[in-house]
Amino acid sequence: MIILIGIVVIIVGLLCWVGQGLGVFALPVAVRLGFAEPEDEVDQSLYLIERWAQGIMDVLLTWILPLSGLLMILHNTYWPVFALVGGGIYLYFPGVFMTSRIVLKKHGRKVGSPSSVTAAYILGTIWIASATTMVVLAVIELKSGTIG
Repeated sequence: MIILIGIVVIIVGLLCWVGQGLGVFALPVAVRLGFAEPEDEVDQSLYLIERWAQGIMDVLLTWILPLSGLLMILHNTYWPVFALVGGGIYLYFPGVFMTSRIVLKKHGRKVGSPSSVTAAYILGTIWIASATTMVVLAVIELKSGTIG
């Protein structure tokens, strides 16, 4: 079961990391693949913040959780540290992403097409579930040393 969890965390984490990288460095490709909304579908401030400020930080940080999944599969003793740090990141950024859309939409701002917003909420929920799972497993491992 640990191997399956590690594989899922690697896949969904790399999907995030690659998608964010494309959103920052190759926006037309990210839009074509559905990783980003076209600029005209979102509020200009949201576009600038998500593409540049948050996007760059996400590229710099979202590799940590998938690495923790790989290290867990490999039984590396440092995987819980990466899981705790990466898990915190993956709890924070989808929460900000989803909350900002809820608040901006409530105030009449453009937040993307309904299908892209739904996809973002689904992915955000998956990332939050992955983060929560890895944090719980890391705590168990650090407390008892029984996972891997």
